[in-house]
Amino acid sequence: MQPDAARLQRQLEQIVGTEHTLAGPNATVKFGVDGVVPGLVVRPGTQDEVANVLGACADAEAAVIPWGGGTAMGLGNPPRRADVAVALDRLDRIVEFDAANLCVTAEAGVRLAALQATLAQKREILPLDPPADTRVTVGGLAAANLSGPSRLLYGTARDWVLGMRVALPDGERIHCGGKVIKNVSGYDMTKLFIGSLGTLGIVTEVTFKLLPLPATRAAVVGLFPDLAGAADVVRRTLESVLLPEALDLLDAGAVTLAAPRLGLEAPAGSCGLAVAVAGSPETVERQVRDFAALFREAGGRATPLPDGRSVLAWDTIRNLLGLLPAPPAVRVLCKIAVPIGRTSDLFASAAALGRRRGLPVTVTAHAGSGIVWACYLLGPEAPSDEALADALEGLRHEAEAAEGSLILYDAPASLKGRMDAWGKPRDGFGVMTRLKAEFDPRGLCNPGRFLGGL
Repeated sequence: MQPDAARLQRQLEQIVGTEHTLAGPNATVKFGVDGVVPGLVVRPGTQDEVANVLGACADAEAAVIPWGGGTAMGLGNPPRRADVAVALDRLDRIVEFDAANLCVTAEAGVRLAALQATLAQKREILPLDPPADTRVTVGGLAAANLSGPSRLLYGTARDWVLGMRVALPDGERIHCGGKVIKNVSGYDMTKLFIGSLGTLGIVTEVTFKLLPLPATRAAVVGLFPDLAGAADVVRRTLESVLLPEALDLLDAGAVTLAAPRLGLEAPAGSCGLAVAVAGSPETVERQVRDFAALFREAGGRATPLPDGRSVLAWDTIRNLLGLLPAPPAVRVLCKIAVPIGRTSDLFASAAALGRRRGLPVTVTAHAGSGIVWACYLLGPEAPSDEALADALEGLRHEAEAAEGSLILYDAPASLKGRMDAWGKPRDGFGVMTRLKAEFDPRGLCNPGRFLGGL
């Protein structure tokens, strides 16, 4: 059933105002997902308005695409339909900041960088550091379960969300969790929505627990002639009592991007390993010495970076892939997750695929967490979609043989037409299907983008 677009537009204008209801291709094209462009874009200004918008869309059988900062819109398969995009940028209020009890509540449209700046005024921090934090929103952070290099020590959004408010596909509003750590009696509903990619409803507000800002931070960056030396340091670190915040591998392409910004002179073909540490000055000083020694013992050259420089260095490292050529350059970004002991194997395989296919490739890895990011740039001489899909399916098979996975985090729609962005569903997919049927029986929220076409 196709919605009555004119009637729905009038209803949405009554809810959010004419000035916050956009129609026509010139206004809506930038909200397209994999070439599927919505007919309408609405910008609700309150959580009640979000719920009312969803209720109106449900009555009209209109498919809805939630839109935060846009950083994860390449994730997943192309949507089956996109009648209305719900942009959450006007939900930009910090509802409550309880510094004494280390928790904060913010609306879905609050940008992560802005939230961190507010927390820093009270020397507190939300220890989540995904790339592009000036664009990532609180709602998107939860909906996509985003994280960055420091997931090694602090985990992901699942570990820091205490509660949330959600507008369900039929317009009902619910509140999950609370403002204290031990707030669950019965089912932990917040976990259903974290990482659900907006397929069960729209997150409108999130409450996080916080940490005190570390007294000091530092980093050590090591350059190695090959991957073996860096991988040896990773192995020895994970077997030791050292507790770094982050431990990231960089291939030669990543080193080439990072070195000028870190003030390093890197020999051609160098492999990099960056370590972040935090804590008391004495703890940080000791760990910097220990890591520098580990790097030298493995044949690397170590460069310690003190507090001021380390923060800027890690801002560069976690945003490295954003330094690659911007559109119209076409890229394929893969996220590979494997057991920690297989990280360097898949790191090497992802880089080798680029060399074999003649594709410029940049590979990084959260080496202590088993997450590998591989970004391939597609130029005029790139393989066909069919050949590239076959190559990536081979890499996916290697990851799955290691009990891991490979997902297309960002790719042209034509490539997604050749291979599923998520891969084959695994154990637990039946539960996911039943949850989707319970929360969104008509399949109106982000239809088709999630695992198995949910």
